Amino acid sequence: MISVDYTLIIVILNFIFLLIILNHLLYKPIKKFLTERQTAISSDLSTADNLKKEADTLLKKQEEDYKKTSLQIRKMKEKATKESEALSDKIIKEAREREKAVLIDTENQLVQEKTKAIKEVEGRLSEIVSILTSKVIGKNLDQKIDAELIEKLLQE
Repeated sequence: MISVDYTLIIVILNFIFLLIILNHLLYKPIKKFLTERQTAISSDLSTADNLKKEADTLLKKQEEDYKKTSLQIRKMKEKATKESEALSDKIIKEAREREKAVLIDTENQLVQEKTKAIKEVEGRLSEIVSILTSKVIGKNLDQKIDAELIEKLLQE
């Protein structure tokens, strides 16, 4: 049989006492730390999930804004192109109208200069003819008759 000795009782009591001390000093704080750590990790994971969802939402919003902005820029560019084409067409049209006006003015001036030159030449021609007739015939005819004769000759 087994004999129970007082030393065995002391060893058992020491062991129980040591378990109680270890439970209070080591196991409970470690268990509390592990529970807090697990809670912190799970809250961090849920926060990370929420932040990821927010980031995805913001990214989608930014992509939509980028598309809208790109579309607006494209429309503005097309509008500017159309406006510049219309403006250039207007400028070209105005330049052509000015060109036509200048040509008409120039033609009118040329016609006036031509008529002026013709009248001047006719005047000088009548003088020359009267001088020549006076030299050929030897006498001066009436200026009125000379002018009539010159006009008749010019018309022919």
